[in-house]
Amino acid sequence: MTHNKEKYFSKSSELKTINAKLDLVNSLLPRIDGKPSPLVDQIFDYLDEIHNEMKLLQDNSVEKAKIESQLKYITNRIFASARILLRSYGGKKALAETRQKRGIPEERWWWYLDHYLQDKRKQSFRRAGISGLIAIVVIAIMVLIYNQFIAPPPEVRARMDYEDKIDELIAAGDFAGAMNEIEPALALTPDYYPLWIKKGVLAYVLGDKQTEIQSYDKAMQLSSNPEFFYYERANIFMQFGLHDEVLAEADNLLKINPDSAEAFLFQGLVLETRGQ
Repeated sequence: MTHNKEKYFSKSSELKTINAKLDLVNSLLPRIDGKPSPLVDQIFDYLDEIHNEMKLLQDNSVEKAKIESQLKYITNRIFASARILLRSYGGKKALAETRQKRGIPEERWWWYLDHYLQDKRKQSFRRAGISGLIAIVVIAIMVLIYNQFIAPPPEVRARMDYEDKIDELIAAGDFAGAMNEIEPALALTPDYYPLWIKKGVLAYVLGDKQTEIQSYDKAMQLSSNPEFFYYERANIFMQFGLHDEVLAEADNLLKINPDSAEAFLFQGLVLETRGQ
């Protein structure tokens, strides 16, 4: 009888330990804000321990099914926060060095968030391929009409050339190079607010918070309507494949105009891209 009680309490304690670690990981995730933090290491170490302890549980047990359900929820949260987690860890180089030093296997996917983000970016560009081709054709026709019937000032033409180059660098993933091209473009047309928004998004991707805020403030001042600002920023977020940010901008548009067709369009585009 004593033996059975000891066995029961041992099993209960083991499950409690896994659940406690899952709860702890869940509580630590909101505290990661992109700044260097040792909490990311703690989260990954807890996940390592959970991974090992899960192997000791019996397959097809109700307890294991409950834990797997909780783990799935946390997994989705980690994937959603992958960019912030990687930045707080010190970047992909620091993460790769840790993997190599500790010989971490690929089954421990949380140590490979840099690979996940790289694959996600490639998928976004592939999915946007058809839309991009259509956009190129439409833009080509518009530019043809524009050039034929309206002669733009030289500085506008020069700015458009810069924008083409900037978009090419963004598509290639060279965000630092794109940021370098933004400055001379803004020098030509400093009142062109969409370019200030693009500078802000580039700063966001590069982790330059101060430049990001300053650029958005400048763009908001130059735009004649906040709705124009949020629409343009959502459009640029879509270009970068930042779908959570696109949805946030759609919400901003709906707060200003509950009947905003553009907001519903952005929501639909993100859901379509996600296969929902």
